[in-house]
Amino acid sequence: MANLQDLTQHNQFALADMLTMMSEDEKNQLALDLDGINLEEVETLYNDVYVNRQVEAPAGHLADVDVEVKSDMTEERRSSLEQLGLEAIKVGRFAALLMAGGQGTRLAHPGPKGTFSFNDISLFELQAKQLLKLSAECNTTIPWFIMTSDINHDETIEFFKTYQYFNYDEKDITFFKQPNIVALSPEGQLLLNAQGRLLTAPNGNGGIYEALAATGLYQTMKKRGVDFIYLNNIDNVLVKVLDPVFCGLAVESEADVTTKTIKPLNGESVGRVIMADNKKQVMEYTELPEGMENQFDNGNIGIHIFRRDFLEEASAKALPYHLAIKNLEQLDEDFAIQKKETLKFEKFYFDIFRYADSFKTLQVDRTSEFSPLKNKEGKDSIETAHQALVDNHIL
Repeated sequence: MANLQDLTQHNQFALADMLTMMSEDEKNQLALDLDGINLEEVETLYNDVYVNRQVEAPAGHLADVDVEVKSDMTEERRSSLEQLGLEAIKVGRFAALLMAGGQGTRLAHPGPKGTFSFNDISLFELQAKQLLKLSAECNTTIPWFIMTSDINHDETIEFFKTYQYFNYDEKDITFFKQPNIVALSPEGQLLLNAQGRLLTAPNGNGGIYEALAATGLYQTMKKRGVDFIYLNNIDNVLVKVLDPVFCGLAVESEADVTTKTIKPLNGESVGRVIMADNKKQVMEYTELPEGMENQFDNGNIGIHIFRRDFLEEASAKALPYHLAIKNLEQLDEDFAIQKKETLKFEKFYFDIFRYADSFKTLQVDRTSEFSPLKNKEGKDSIETAHQALVDNHIL
């Protein structure tokens, strides 16, 4: 791994120049940070994801996914799937997995996004209530795994403690952190954060699989008899956590990946769920080639069920990095704190689909199942999320 002497050999001249102004303690700390970094891999990442970046459609024959539309199901069909799902939940075959590594910055909320509240009910509590209700109905306990990040891990745990885990049994909630990766300047230079440490950032929601593997949580799930993992994120205020109908579809099909979708609006900023040469994929809206945004009829809403054994095996396989450009705090050449344009490298959780062999998709009604909370005002905002909760009689 890298050391201070390797910086100039890999064109890291900015950081090498800053060494001349560092104390011995600062140099020693930086040397420790660099010890886990492969500078050749950093160079390759920068060139592949930024310098040579291309936005293009996936290769192969593209088509819409085959879907079962929830609103078109007969009452008999819906009831059959619901009972199948409830029975699987009752005997412990499902675990809930929540992606909650973000902050509420865009909401002007000081803290983890999950701590944002409507009428004194936080996003975390909205999901906890659903799981507790289902646990009571099924007379069982449902393990809840929550992925945080370096930026919100301690605050998240403290929040749960403050609210007595929302009456959830503490032993049934497991917090774990997603991995970090270095952030770079647009020139490909390593950076220092405001504390003088190497600037790193969470490596995207796709880091969830390697984190589950590294922390031994797949084995924890297996020992508890978990066969299916229900994945969702924190910011959809209408998410139905462990929706029994959706769970029943996964159990019935035994598919590696079972996905919920909505019919996207014209030009809507959601990824499109497609089939590319008989493999399910998500074309993220930030990477959609121009003119393709309205060609497919299934929008990704971040709700999936995975077979645990599939995920455990696929977690050892590589996922690509994608580019995000953010304004992050860092030290400039004079060691002053500045917010500058920074390259972040992120894995997307849905890239794991490429390793699956079987798929199922359920299209649902957005008015009852999808209202993302992303912005303080306007589209996908506090106001629209609040109204959706009121319209669905949740508040």
